[in-house]
Amino acid sequence: MSVDILEWYESSTREGQVAGISAMEFDTAFLKKYKLLLRFPTPSAVLEFSWNVLYYRLRANFDSLKSSYCPKSLGSAGNEGQAVYEHGKQVIEVKSNGATIVVEYADDTGGGSLVADLLVAADGSTSHVRQLQLLELQFTYAGYAIWRGTVLERDVSEATRNICQTKTNLWTVRGGYLAVYTIPGEKGTIKPGERLLNYVWYCNYSEDSQDLAAAMTDIDGRRHNHTLPIGKMSSTVWNNQKAIATEQLPPPFVELIHKIIQPFITVVRDIASPQAAFHDGRVLLVGDALTPFRPHVACSTNQAALNALLLNKLLRGEITLVQWEMQVLAYAHVTRLRSITWGSGYQIGYLAWAIDRANYLLAATV
Repeated sequence: MSVDILEWYESSTREGQVAGISAMEFDTAFLKKYKLLLRFPTPSAVLEFSWNVLYYRLRANFDSLKSSYCPKSLGSAGNEGQAVYEHGKQVIEVKSNGATIVVEYADDTGGGSLVADLLVAADGSTSHVRQLQLLELQFTYAGYAIWRGTVLERDVSEATRNICQTKTNLWTVRGGYLAVYTIPGEKGTIKPGERLLNYVWYCNYSEDSQDLAAAMTDIDGRRHNHTLPIGKMSSTVWNNQKAIATEQLPPPFVELIHKIIQPFITVVRDIASPQAAFHDGRVLLVGDALTPFRPHVACSTNQAALNALLLNKLLRGEITLVQWEMQVLAYAHVTRLRSITWGSGYQIGYLAWAIDRANYLLAATV
């Protein structure tokens, strides 16, 4: 089997993706299946790692990419066929051509196309492939945004380190809450002092909020709809958020936010695909491309891992396409409702939580 990955990003180097990841049951099953689990360092009993660690380890396994995170191959998937990872390829069109799929893409050479037996669309929450299949499906605003950033353990006081290290800390405030937890540092290190404290602060905003509009406008004057990239935040905006933190938060969290060097912010929006398979199963949506969850439940990679494990069974003939789609849609639907329930409880209040909880329990029993 030959696998060709089209990646819109221009380079294999993906620095600065410091978001934390908690491995749930399907993550763990996937990593065990491909003998990667023991190679992931973790600073706590819960398997937690950074986006960088996961990306470079999986690349080392897929196409033997060498990096400071993983200088050696982890047993390339290319042993079972050809494994190609192409950068700077933005998918612009998907067409059915009888028994195959034609994928058209744009790049800096004028673009091109690939013919495939199967297209697995793992192009994230803003999936263009999903948009091509479901033209009327639109995002809805959830009512809040997430301020994020990391700080080296050694850069904070001993008192703050003692509070934050090796466990998740939650603090509720009016109109939101924040979470702080430890993730591996540069090159995946878990050495005390060199690990990162990951800072996640959920704040409510009306959709027409001027504060939100200012926060999502970068230093070049460009307004972003989903995520303001690292390094693009206005100093005025960040100084204002630090002032709010000083007024509302306890000292350890104030210290952390004042020491974040590269903050970024993401607007929380909801969207859910009503189907996962298109063109007689030759186009499949997986992970966030299928249905992104609100971050409270930390299940985005868990969904991707489940979809991949079930796809393996589908390709081996162990389950049918109908069974694959039913299982991935069921997980997506129930987990999305659970993420909304958690978010409602923290961001709005317990009445909203109770309503969403009832909807979740009803869905979970169907």
